[in-house]
Amino acid sequence: MSRLSFAAASTLSLAAMLPAAPASAQFEQQSVQFFLAADRNGDERLTLDEFRTFIRLMADAGAPMSVRIDRLSAFRVAFSRVDANGDGLATPEELRAAESQN
Repeated sequence: MSRLSFAAASTLSLAAMLPAAPASAQFEQQSVQFFLAADRNGDERLTLDEFRTFIRLMADAGAPMSVRIDRLSAFRVAFSRVDANGDGLATPEELRAAESQN
């Protein structure tokens, strides 16, 4: 499956797992797009570097928590909170769980 078809097929399933912004549905759809853009190898899991890209894209879109993480350069701290199982990867499920804790 090509990266483009994978992205199209994954959008709906990822939308259900990625964090939704409390005040705006706009961030929910953008989070899916930004997750796919940051996920360079298409494995649906983010490394720390990919997570940093994801947060910066979300911050550029105005997502409040991402703006704070970016301003403080707290990517490692945020990533360690998201990576619940400590495997060095952030999954959509882990992102959703971390968002629900805030």
